[in-house]
Amino acid sequence: MGVNPVPIKEVMKLVFEKIESGKTYTREDIETRWSGIVGEAGFKHSRPVVFKKSVLTVYVDNSVWMQELSMQKRKILKSLQKELGKDRISDIQFKIGEF
Repeated sequence: MGVNPVPIKEVMKLVFEKIESGKTYTREDIETRWSGIVGEAGFKHSRPVVFKKSVLTVYVDNSVWMQELSMQKRKILKSLQKELGKDRISDIQFKIGEF
């Protein structure tokens, strides 16, 4: 009874997925992605400050921007999941705070 060979393409795909899943992101990596997703105005008023247990905590400088970003939360979360990996980020929490 022989073992079925696996195409090298499939092996390489699994190897790269494994490498990506173990990648850690620096604060600068996340801030750069955040800036690209929320735009210049959104970045002026908010900053990601903590990324723990797949939850990103973002400080926002006022309640108007907190409401604006909260309304866009689903879209922002999908974009971050696309950039960082769906299993890496599950939620975003917005809080009023200084950055």
